[in-house]
Amino acid sequence: MAFQYLGEITGGLAPVRKNVQVAANVYQGQLLRWDVNAGGSVEPMAAAGAGPDATSYISGICLGSGRRTNPGTSLYDATYKGDLITYDTTQATLAVNDPVGAAICELQMLTLNSLLRAPLVNNTIGTNPECKACTTGSSDGLTFIIATIDTTVSNYSTAYCRTGANRGEYRKITTGAAATQTVLVPFTNDIAIGDTFCVVNVADGLAHIDLETQFQGIDSSPALTNYYVVYVHELNLEEAGKEYATFRFAPRHFA
Repeated sequence: MAFQYLGEITGGLAPVRKNVQVAANVYQGQLLRWDVNAGGSVEPMAAAGAGPDATSYISGICLGSGRRTNPGTSLYDATYKGDLITYDTTQATLAVNDPVGAAICELQMLTLNSLLRAPLVNNTIGTNPECKACTTGSSDGLTFIIATIDTTVSNYSTAYCRTGANRGEYRKITTGAAATQTVLVPFTNDIAIGDTFCVVNVADGLAHIDLETQFQGIDSSPALTNYYVVYVHELNLEEAGKEYATFRFAPRHFA
């Protein structure tokens, strides 16, 4: 699962799909930004360059190859689990496309009202967010310790209890740390040694996120010094390997 378009929160018509020239190699399911310096229209999003990012402007989601492809060559890429559209920069490579011309992808354009779903992964597609057993619990449900885990971010990280008396409960981490996780709204029951928690640097509601290395999902692990601003409508951490967020980007990330 990569980025998926779910519709407009306003209930209006979907933004247009269109075929556009690529300005870099792009893959099916990637989130794309508008290109300003490579001679094409779109290229993959980049990791956030500031907090918040101010240089990448979202164009849409790559749905696959457009009209022009290299005949006789498979477009499927096993790493990205989708079509590869190769950026062409010579007349010789343009000449073997069918029809002849620049490489094109099909773009699902997005707006500031577009609702998206994306997998949550640890750094790259195929690596699950961290889920570990706590080494120290608490009798008030306000803290637990996991000895080695990605450093969490105050008010922008979430703990989900996968096993234990609090199974199924989500809490925003209000004091982030590399070991001791603190919440203001306690877990309903005592936290015991060995209870397992899935912990991600994403929160419900107003959130900060960054993208994983393939730009096909959300990275659960960065410390969010640099980030994109989003509004998370649903955060689902229930099943290992199927964690996801339903969200929309803040208006600042659109040109």
